[in-house]
Amino acid sequence: MSLLHGLHRLVRCLLTVLLLSVPAHVMSGETQISEYRVKTAFLYNFSRFVTWPEATLQDRTEFTLCVIGTDPFGTELDNLAGKAVKKQTLVIRRLSSLTMLDDCELVYIGENTELIEVLLLLSEQPVLTVSDAAGFIEEGGIIQFILVHNKVRFRINAGAANNAGLNISSKLLSLAISVTGGN
Repeated sequence: MSLLHGLHRLVRCLLTVLLLSVPAHVMSGETQISEYRVKTAFLYNFSRFVTWPEATLQDRTEFTLCVIGTDPFGTELDNLAGKAVKKQTLVIRRLSSLTMLDDCELVYIGENTELIEVLLLLSEQPVLTVSDAAGFIEEGGIIQFILVHNKVRFRINAGAANNAGLNISSKLLSLAISVTGGN
């Protein structure tokens, strides 16, 4: 690896860690970043710092982020459409039925959804599950958003990620306010 390539990689890594670690205040008002804009950025970065089994993304041109249940993001998620994730193009899908979960790599589970039913359907599938729901990781979800002092933070259930065949990078694990279920 050339010195220039190594330096570029280091700068990119530092910028990513900075983006994930800078607290984002969740306040009303046009000048503050909205809670769901911050969560949208986190979702995109989760997709970049989680490794799926090779067979999952092999021969695919799309990486699908699905929302089931109430969609709190509004148009924020749509801004991610078309970005690159793992050499695939990010596609956003809003689902109205659990039968549509088959082609999702990342699923945000909103309100008005049978949380346990969704988690049972996706258990041991290579799908990253994310939600704001209380008790989400205790029920078998992988990443749970929480607000701490008006800042968006997250908890990780490493055991659920392992069961799904997903590998969460140590960088992402280090930014979580808690990690449970690890080996």
